[in-house]
Order: sequence, then structure tokens, then C-alpha cells
Amino acid sequence: MRSFGKFLRAVLVPLGWVCALLALGVPLWFAMAAFGTKWEFIDLATGLGWMTHTIGRPLLFASLAAGGSSLFLSLVHLVARRRFSGALLSPLLAVIVGVAGLGWTWQIDRQRSAQPLLLDVTTDLQDPPHFTPSFAARRSAHHQALEYAGKLGEDGRSLAAVQAQAYPALATVHVSRAPETVFADALRYAHTHRWRVGTASASAGMFEAGTESFWYGLRDDIVVRVRDDGEGGSLVDIRSLARQPIHDLGRNARRVQAFSTAIAEDAR
Repeated sequence: MRSFGKFLRAVLVPLGWVCALLALGVPLWFAMAAFGTKWEFIDLATGLGWMTHTIGRPLLFASLAAGGSSLFLSLVHLVARRRFSGALLSPLLAVIVGVAGLGWTWQIDRQRSAQPLLLDVTTDLQDPPHFTPSFAARRSAHHQALEYAGKLGEDGRSLAAVQAQAYPALATVHVSRAPETVFADALRYAHTHRWRVGTASASAGMFEAGTESFWYGLRDDIVVRVRDDGEGGSLVDIRSLARQPIHDLGRNARRVQAFSTAIAEDAR
């Protein structure tokens, strides 16, 4: 029994160091992937694809396995020798990192499977707001196309048909106030929500903006249009699309819905 105890201690000591390395290194790895991509030290395929999915998930499983094994062997040593051996904090942290990380990836996968791939969302499917030529000229060829017509969903249907099925409530907002007032309210909403407003023309009733996510710096482009309804009121439309061709997990649809709801509530 004494030799067995020595064997356990011989295993637990290096395993504790492995747990400590994983508990500290795995979060650092994901931080490097996220912020390295955001600050453009690495490209999106490397940061989100290779570092996060290809390497990141096995690291999370390794952290969970190492931490769980260390805790189990420490318990075995406690039962066999009536004395606790091995580190406790680093295995616990390794387990927490593994469980939290795998839970996060499971939630992301769940959202991805529950929502259609819809990277271009608008309140006007027939005549969506258009971006200015100068804005289009600044975009890279690797970004999502700005031309709405002809875009197809994963199932081959038009993007408009996919959106109509997934988000039937998204529609042009009809406001009884004058376009000038509504435009100012829409612009105020954009600044309040920290959109980076670029081109803005009260006379044309439109402005362009952009956003960037905290993690990975995923960018979305936004255009808002306010038109006179011919009766002293306003017709308000918004379009929001992901710049990178990866699943946005419903981010743009939520933005369009939140903006439309806010404009409609302001009109009451």
C-alpha cells in the first residue's frame, strides 16, 4: 500500500503542474485568438477557425480531463492513505476552465443549429436600403456583397424568403412624426448604442454606420433610411449585414428588431 501511495504522489505532482498550465494557458490561448483577430495580428481563419475550433476544443477537453483525473487520484490517495496528497486549486481551476469553455461552445453550436444562416437582414425585403457607392468602394472583395438581389440562403432559397420565414415580424416601421424628427431620433439611437456613424444626410434621410464585436472584432455594416410617407409621417427602414462570411448567431436580426422596436416606441 505504501508503494501505491508513492506511485500516486509521483503521478499527482506532475499532473498538478499540468493542471496549472492548462488552467492558465487555455484562457490565455482563447484570449490570444479573440484579440489577436480583433487587432488584426492574425486573420479570422486562424483566430476563429484554427485557434478556437480546431485547437481550442481539444484544449478544453484536455483541461477537463487533467483536472478531473487529478481530483480523482487525490481522492483515491485520501481513501487509501488517510491523507490528502496533491494540489487542489489547480485541478479545480482546470475543471472549471474546461466545463465553462465546453459549455460556451455547446451554447454557440446550439444557437448556430437553431437559426438560419442569415447575414443580411432588412425591414424592406422588396427595396432594402442601399449603401452609398463610396462606402461600397472601401470594402474588401473578401467581405459580404452589398448587393441584396440574388443573395441565396443555404437551402437555395432567396435570402428574402429565408428571412420572411425566420423573422416574419420584421417590417418597415410607420411613424406619424415628420421625417426630420424621426431621422434625428434614429441617429441618436445609433450614437447611444455606439454605432460608428459614417455618412449621414438629413436631407437624403439616410445614414451608414458600423459595429464591431468585443470578441474577435466581427464587424457589421448598417444603413438606415427614413422616408416621407406622403401624409406627414415617416417610413423607417434599416438594413444590417455581417461583413465576414460566418454565422452571426442571429446578431444582425436582433439589432434590426431592437432598432425597429425603439423607433416604434418613441412614436407612441
